[in-house]
This record gives sequence, C-alpha cells and structure tokens, in this order.
Amino acid sequence: MNAIDLEVIYQSTLQIARELTLNMLRTGYSTIIKESQDFTFAIFDRRGRMVAQGVPQPLHIGPLAAQIQEIRRVFRGKIEKGDAFIVNHPYRACQNHATDVTIVSPVFIGDRLVAFIGNIAHKPDLGGKVPGTNSGDATDLFQEGLLIPPLKILKKGEMNEDLKEMICANTRTPEVTWGDVNAQVMTNVHGQAKFAELFAKHGVDKVLECWETWMDICEAELRKEIAKVPDGDYGPETDWLDDDGVDLNKPHRITATVRKRGDTLEFILDSDEQARGPINLRSCVSRNFIECCVKMIFIPKLPVNDGLSRPVTVTYPKEGSLLNPSYPAACNMYVRPSQITTSVIVRCLAKALPGRVPAPSSAAGGSLASAGRDPVTGRWYAQYEILNGGGGARPWADGVACQDELVVNVMNTPVEAVETEFPVRIERYELRPDSGGPGKFRGGLGARRVWRALGEESLVNFRTDRFKFSSPGQFGALPAKPSAAFLRPGEADEKALTSKVAGLRLKKGERVSFELGGGGGYGSPRERDPERVRADVERGYVTREAARDQYGVALRDDLSVDAGQTAQLRAGGIA
Repeated sequence: MNAIDLEVIYQSTLQIARELTLNMLRTGYSTIIKESQDFTFAIFDRRGRMVAQGVPQPLHIGPLAAQIQEIRRVFRGKIEKGDAFIVNHPYRACQNHATDVTIVSPVFIGDRLVAFIGNIAHKPDLGGKVPGTNSGDATDLFQEGLLIPPLKILKKGEMNEDLKEMICANTRTPEVTWGDVNAQVMTNVHGQAKFAELFAKHGVDKVLECWETWMDICEAELRKEIAKVPDGDYGPETDWLDDDGVDLNKPHRITATVRKRGDTLEFILDSDEQARGPINLRSCVSRNFIECCVKMIFIPKLPVNDGLSRPVTVTYPKEGSLLNPSYPAACNMYVRPSQITTSVIVRCLAKALPGRVPAPSSAAGGSLASAGRDPVTGRWYAQYEILNGGGGARPWADGVACQDELVVNVMNTPVEAVETEFPVRIERYELRPDSGGPGKFRGGLGARRVWRALGEESLVNFRTDRFKFSSPGQFGALPAKPSAAFLRPGEADEKALTSKVAGLRLKKGERVSFELGGGGGYGSPRERDPERVRADVERGYVTREAARDQYGVALRDDLSVDAGQTAQLRAGGIA
C-alpha cells in the first residue's frame, strides 16, 4: 500500500472515532458524560483487535477489547446486521466496575462483518446499596449495582424494550441513565454509517490492509525504542493504598518490577491478597493502561492500537490477590489501585529511562457522589463528580495542577454545571498551597473544593485515597502533601473524614470539603531556582514557611530573595 493511501485511510478512521466522541458529548444526559467526559470510543477490526480510538480514557480500552472477544465467543454465528450488544459485568466479560456500561456494534458491508465499534460510558446511578451505586465499603460484587451479561440491546435495528425496562427499573435516575445508554447506542449507529462511507470510498480490503499495516508499524517502532534501553531489571518499586474502606487500619501493597530484554518489556506485578472492600483491580483492566503508559513514554507521537501490546507482557500475582481478584470480589474503586500501579511502574521506568519519565502524579484523584430529592422538582437526583490531584513533575518542568495519573483522562466538573443541575452550592474551588511535592521541579498542585447541601437531606459518598501515603517523588524530591476531607470544615465541630465514605448524611446547609494531594516532585528541592520559589510564594502555590523549611529559600517582607540567608540555609541542609 502506498504511503498516501495509508495515511489518508488511517486518519479518516481516527477522525470517525473523534467524531463519535463529540457526538456522545452532545447527546449524553449526565454531567459525567457532558462535563467529566468519562467515556471512550474505540474501533476494532473483525478479529477484535483495536485499530484506533477517540479521545481516550486508558482505563476503558482493556475492558473493551476483552468484551468484544467475549461477544464474538458468546454470539458466534449469531451476530447480524443492525445488532448492538450491551455488557457491564466485571467478571463475566471484564469491566472496570458495573457503573461503566459498554455498547458494542458490529459493522457490516453487505453480508461481510468487517469491524466493531465499541464504547464505554459511566452511569451516575445503576442501583446498588448507596445512591450513586459505588459504595466505598462494598464487600462483594452484588452490592455494586445491576449486573448485565453480554446481551443484545438492538436486534436487527430494533430496540430490546424488555431490556430497557429492566435497566430503568434498577436505577434511581431512569431518565438520565437510559438517556446515556441510548446516546451510546445511537452514536454507534451513526458510526456504522460513517464506516460504510469509508469502506465504499476505499474498498473493504484496502481499509483492512491499512489497519493491519498500522498495527505492524506501531509494533516495529515500539520495539526499536525498547531495544535502545539497556537490558536489566528495574525495580522493584512499592506503594500503598490507605485501606479498603472496610478495615480502615490495614494498608494494601502494590509492587512492580520492569524486566527489559532485547526489544521486549515484561511488567512483573505483585500485591497483597485481595481486599474485602472494593479496591480490587481486574487484570484485564491493568494490562492495557500499562501498555498506554509505555506508548506515552516510548512513542508518544504514534497512535494507540493492538500493535502496542505485542512487545509488552504483564505477569500477575496468583488469583485471589488485589491485582488478580477472584469472583465476586468488590471492585467499584478500581481506579485507586490503577493509579497506585501506575505510580510504581512509572518509578521503574524512570530508572530505565532517566531524564525522560516524569515523577508519579498524586494518585489522589477520586469521586464524590451526592444524591437526594431536589427541593424544586421533588425528583431524585444523582450528582457524580470526578476530581484530580496534581500531576508529577517532569525532568525539565513543574507538574501540571489538577491533572492526575497518566491513565486517568477525565475532567473536573465545572462549578456552573454542578450548581445548575443539582441542589448544591460550591463555595470554594481553588488550588491547594504546598500540596505539590517539593523538588528542583515541583509537583503539580491538587485542588480544594467545598460543597454546601441545599436540599433537606443528601447522601454523600467519597471514593478516594492518598490520605496516608502521598506521592514520594523522584531523585531526591520530598513527598507531596497527602489528601484530606472534612465535614463542616472550619466550623467548631469540624470532623475529619477518611478517604472512603459511604452514606454520609448532610442536612440542609451542611458543608463537606475535599483537599487533594499534589504530584511528586523531581530532584532535590535545594536545587530549585530561588527565584522560582519566590514566584510560587507570590502566586500562593507555596507558603513562606514551606519556602524556608522545604526549599531552603529565605524571603524578605517584600518577598524578595535574601541571597545570603538562602545560601546559609542550603549549606546547612533542610530539616
């Protein structure tokens, strides 16, 4: 195939995936879709290999690939033109957690099956023991909402009304939940039409050849870059989750080692035994976000497709472990171990590629779910927000504020959207001083957000981590500031909350706050340019006390740098 056709066809494929992403943004009902953008579209060939993706949520790609293979297996010989499939079962067909719902649609040209369109989108409520579905103290899968095995939601173009009724009967917000599901189904239908145009223009065999060639290109280029790294074992690196939401005094370990041989990478993962609470992570989820991290570091300018998986292997601990749980272990907080796993593999890769890999991000992101009766409409509402800590410092620059681990690609929900749709007032939304890990390059800051309940009563759930174990930073950087949360912050009866809260009742006028940790720093803070420290203090990113105690920089009353005292502080070290 000539280079022009290769580029034109593949860019057209990517454009369709991006167009489907925009279509979903415009047709989804919930803020989790319209604002947080917690969904992903990807294109797969007839064998179920990923060809291209839209704006990605890396945590979704692994489940999508596994689900398509399960649908191909279950419905072998029964996949027909106009069909669409739905699934959300974490163990039956691999899913992150039950509130992520997948729609898969086959693409036919004539009677020939040529591709699949798959999308995953989060639902603000799908039943379960708490409003918002995902409970931080769930102890098995059946407490985590409605479970859907692979089923047909469209049959030859006709909606399965019985399945629709079943889904709507198992959510506290049927209009919003079904609105999102329907948007997923109809966006795939739009994608089928767009691919019919692509195949008609270029021919089926040429398009399929293009896709195959791009997988081979990405594999070959990744192998070339891996081969440049010296052979060896890098690691082990270990990090910890605070607790599992059930036993609040027991942390949970995750360890990784990267083994490089020739043009291949093996990620050797280990962890404590599976948790009673919902912090377990399915192996089919973690494999792909590890591949995405490899892609971002080694070949950032090339697309994500099945070719990236070929030089990478992942070894897991035995079944019954945190990173390889047994059915029906609870898993609704899968993002937390995903972030910690990313943190340890990034630290391993930083040893293999010094100067190219950033410090780990905060791994402090999390969600707040709030639900109750709207005092104006009298209807039940389900608010679901995702928040991010700070990004890790880069070897050449500070980390980005409010940007979390590489595997989490969702947005903080805007204040205006929350206050427009829910009986909630956001009283503070600001960067959190001193939250980024001190270093030659500072970790990105986390945010502080304060909500006030306006309804008579609302139920709040927190699902987060990093209250006890913050990002350690890299190459001499000091640890970032841990996260924290409070009920009635700043009041006489202020109460500190744990990182996982289920069913917290807020009365009208009560407030709750969430203060997110920052990303890890890079290099010794004593090597940071004093002028940059002064600028951070002036902007409110760093306090004067931290400038002195952590960076060894003395500032005068007018915030100018006292060069003499700074030299003395740095010569004497930092306590």
